[in-house]
Amino acid sequence: MRRRRGVRRSEAQWSEILGRFGSSGLTARRFCDREGVPLSSLQRWQRRLRSVPAAKFVELAPAAARSAATWSFEVSLPDGTTLRLQG
Repeated sequence: MRRRRGVRRSEAQWSEILGRFGSSGLTARRFCDREGVPLSSLQRWQRRLRSVPAAKFVELAPAAARSAATWSFEVSLPDGTTLRLQG
Protein backbone atom coordinates (compact mmCIF):
# COMPACT_ATOMS: atom_id res chain seq x y z
CA MET A 1 0.00 0.00 0.00
CA ARG A 2 1.42 3.40 -1.02
CA ARG A 3 1.50 6.23 1.45
CA ARG A 4 -0.29 9.39 0.29
CA ARG A 5 1.79 12.52 0.24
CA GLY A 6 0.41 15.79 1.50
CA VAL A 7 0.02 19.09 -0.26
CA ARG A 8 3.26 20.59 -1.57
CA ARG A 9 3.65 24.27 -0.73
CA SER A 10 6.17 26.80 -2.00
CA GLU A 11 8.57 28.78 0.16
CA ALA A 12 6.37 31.85 -0.29
CA GLN A 13 3.32 29.90 0.90
CA TRP A 14 5.21 28.68 3.98
CA SER A 15 6.38 32.23 4.71
CA GLU A 16 2.74 33.32 4.67
CA ILE A 17 1.68 30.40 6.88
CA LEU A 18 4.47 31.14 9.36
CA GLY A 19 3.44 34.80 9.42
CA ARG A 20 -0.13 33.78 10.28
CA PHE A 21 1.18 31.41 12.94
CA GLY A 22 3.31 34.16 14.49
CA SER A 23 0.34 36.49 14.81
CA SER A 24 -2.20 33.81 15.79
CA GLY A 25 -1.31 33.52 19.46
CA LEU A 26 -1.93 29.76 19.21
CA THR A 27 0.37 26.91 20.10
CA ALA A 28 1.98 25.24 17.10
CA ARG A 29 -0.18 22.12 17.52
CA ARG A 30 -3.45 24.09 17.71
CA PHE A 31 -2.47 26.28 14.76
CA CYS A 32 -1.63 23.21 12.65
CA ASP A 33 -4.93 21.55 13.56
CA ARG A 34 -6.82 24.70 12.58
CA GLU A 35 -4.90 25.22 9.32
CA GLY A 36 -4.66 21.56 8.33
CA VAL A 37 -0.87 21.53 8.08
CA PRO A 38 1.42 18.89 9.62
CA LEU A 39 3.21 20.04 12.77
CA SER A 40 6.47 18.50 11.54
CA SER A 41 6.27 20.53 8.31
CA LEU A 42 5.62 23.75 10.21
CA GLN A 43 8.64 23.12 12.43
CA ARG A 44 10.85 22.13 9.49
CA TRP A 45 9.94 25.32 7.57
CA GLN A 46 10.52 27.45 10.67
CA ARG A 47 14.07 26.11 10.86
CA ARG A 48 14.63 26.34 7.12
CA LEU A 49 13.42 29.93 6.76
CA ARG A 50 15.17 31.05 9.94
CA SER A 51 18.48 29.83 8.49
CA VAL A 52 18.11 31.90 5.28
CA PRO A 53 20.59 34.79 5.54
CA ALA A 54 18.98 38.21 5.80
CA ALA A 55 19.37 40.55 2.86
CA LYS A 56 21.92 43.31 3.21
CA PHE A 57 20.65 46.82 3.89
CA VAL A 58 20.92 49.01 0.82
CA GLU A 59 20.67 52.78 1.18
CA LEU A 60 19.06 54.56 -1.75
CA ALA A 61 19.85 58.27 -1.96
CA PRO A 62 19.03 60.77 -4.70
CA ALA A 63 21.94 62.35 -6.56
CA ALA A 64 20.72 65.85 -5.62
CA ALA A 65 21.40 67.27 -2.17
CA ARG A 66 18.82 66.43 0.47
CA SER A 67 16.39 69.14 1.48
CA ALA A 68 15.97 70.32 5.07
CA ALA A 69 12.54 68.65 5.28
CA THR A 70 13.12 64.91 5.66
CA TRP A 71 10.85 62.01 6.42
CA SER A 72 11.31 58.39 7.42
CA PHE A 73 9.17 55.29 7.43
CA GLU A 74 9.90 51.90 9.03
CA VAL A 75 8.06 48.59 8.67
CA SER A 76 8.91 45.57 10.84
CA LEU A 77 7.60 42.22 9.61
CA PRO A 78 6.78 39.23 11.84
CA ASP A 79 9.80 37.29 10.54
CA GLY A 80 12.16 40.00 11.82
CA THR A 81 12.70 41.76 8.49
CA THR A 82 12.76 45.56 8.75
CA LEU A 83 12.25 47.96 5.86
CA ARG A 84 13.39 51.56 6.42
CA LEU A 85 12.69 54.40 3.98
CA GLN A 86 13.93 57.95 4.41
CA GLY A 87 13.50 61.00 2.28
